[in-house]
Amino acid sequence: MDGRKTMGLKSLIICAAIAGLAVVQTLPSTEPGKPRVQEEIFGFPADEQISYYLQNARNRTPIFVPGKCADNEILYPGDHESDWVCDCRPGHVYYPQMNKCYPLFMQGFCKPGEYVDVMRPSMIVNCTTNVCSGQNMVPYDGKCVELNRHNRICKRVGRVYWVIGVNATTLELGCVPPDATTMLHRVNGEEGEDEEPIQFEGANRCSNGTRTKYEGLC
Repeated sequence: MDGRKTMGLKSLIICAAIAGLAVVQTLPSTEPGKPRVQEEIFGFPADEQISYYLQNARNRTPIFVPGKCADNEILYPGDHESDWVCDCRPGHVYYPQMNKCYPLFMQGFCKPGEYVDVMRPSMIVNCTTNVCSGQNMVPYDGKCVELNRHNRICKRVGRVYWVIGVNATTLELGCVPPDATTMLHRVNGEEGEDEEPIQFEGANRCSNGTRTKYEGLC
């Protein structure tokens, strides 16, 4: 009988260890007449390796943390207070055939001379022939322009020139504030690999192009 109790306790400890719980065993008192006592065998947190930048889970701003997600993904707040979910960055689209996120209006998974695009209004990801030549050159408003540059087209607000980039809501090219596209440009590693987290104010996991949106979970 003692052997069965020992085996049962070991099984309980193993299961609790997997779940990240503390195990409490009720032990008989060593002194006659005294009640049985409880003794904590062990206990540990479920995730001791949580990132410093994610410890404040109440700060629900989507964030890029190096090494936490796949390429072209950032962390979005999940359904629970301490839950974070990887999904496509703004201006990117989820391509189910490759199970990856790709930047719009760049070659990505497409053949040379094409760029990643979406069909409208279905928003199905496809490849479009690029009628413009040259690195980062794409058609816009009847002419070839360079992505993430002012191109003498966009407006100036104060001393800041807007640039041609991807509108994160419509997934179309347009004039956008430089902060958003410059941030994406830098995170993509085109100006060196980033080692510091970058917050994505206003990013939404249910925006067009995300995996969550594609899977109908919004």
